[in-house]
Amino acid sequence: MALQSYIDQPGDWSNPSRCVIIRGWCFDHTGRAVTGIRLRSRDRELHGVVGLPRPDVKAALPAAPHESTGFEIRGTLPPGRQHLRIEAGLADGSWATVMERNIHIRRQLLPLWLGGGDWTELMFFQMPAHMAHPPRPVRNERFPVLRAGTTRPKLSIVTPSYQQARYLRETMHSVLDQPVPVEYVVMDGGSSDGSAALIRAEAGRLHAWTSGRDAGQADAIARGFALTSGGPDDVMGWINSDDCYQPGALGFVADYFARHPEVDVLYGHRIVVDEESREIARWFLPAHDAAVLRLNDFVPQETLFWRRRIWDRAGGIDPSFHFAIDWDLLLRFDAAGANIVRVPYFLACFRAHAAQKTAAFMHSTGQGEITRLRERTHGRTFPAHEIERDPLLMRYLRKSAFLEFAWSLGLRAP
Repeated sequence: MALQSYIDQPGDWSNPSRCVIIRGWCFDHTGRAVTGIRLRSRDRELHGVVGLPRPDVKAALPAAPHESTGFEIRGTLPPGRQHLRIEAGLADGSWATVMERNIHIRRQLLPLWLGGGDWTELMFFQMPAHMAHPPRPVRNERFPVLRAGTTRPKLSIVTPSYQQARYLRETMHSVLDQPVPVEYVVMDGGSSDGSAALIRAEAGRLHAWTSGRDAGQADAIARGFALTSGGPDDVMGWINSDDCYQPGALGFVADYFARHPEVDVLYGHRIVVDEESREIARWFLPAHDAAVLRLNDFVPQETLFWRRRIWDRAGGIDPSFHFAIDWDLLLRFDAAGANIVRVPYFLACFRAHAAQKTAAFMHSTGQGEITRLRERTHGRTFPAHEIERDPLLMRYLRKSAFLEFAWSLGLRAP
């Protein structure tokens, strides 16, 4: 058998949780690179992360091609009997079976919002970056018609992009096709996948665009905003090149800021979509809580907008960050006295796919930056177990579960 693999976690499949965390390693003896990992069940497909450090495997098995043979899959499964298949994606486009197993997942009797479940279940069910239900068409948000008593602020939007031609056109049209003027800048990092041609085709509708080497996402965002204009009360935001806005979202945002001159920063709920732009999950965010923000970042970046005055006061993007760029910015907004609000509407779609930076960076750069920000904010170390047991975060996640429950009944909580 060309593929050699092992599942380290879970060690016991006799009483599996609804929240699966599968860790292991695999490599191919023929030299084909392992490019992906996925779990398939009767109604969903969960993509994981490959290339994680496993020096122990290389030390024990000289045939291992390198030390980065580890993988991890996280997600949720519905109750009942399940046939699971874990597969490794190979460089030639084929998928090889790592494991097959029949399991039975017990039903959770007490709802999450009434106290059922632990930290892991609350995080996996309320803030998923994976498929939480079978793919279905996105049900677009219905925004209220807001009659602004004053002139709408100018909107300046930046899209940083690199090797995202598959999704870039949808992202750009989600900005350009909004029924509101937008000063839109696209910053491509010198992609070789045809991205520049896609951007050039829309050049007449863009405020500015570039395609060339940069120093990373934060650098691209900062340089993109430097090409925009506006006064202190005008509004800024960035949308990554694999995400997209909901139709009508930018008009709603502009009108909301016009009606609420006291608001500095705004964000909303998140829709999670797959590679085919089908809905696979939703995030329901409780009303903004500054104390929660200082502990953990639950703010969906693609739904985030702010006034230029708070951007200038906080000092803009810090290019030393590569993963937690938005949390760093939000924490500095908070420290600068920003009035931050969450609106109860789904403003944008976040795309979950195997190649996304969120998944790939979380196990390396990401966790280090998150730790750095917690320690900077609180002036002390924050062990992972302390975060997972924090009662404030548990209450916040249970509020999220209640909002989802209310939404399922057709109610929109403020």
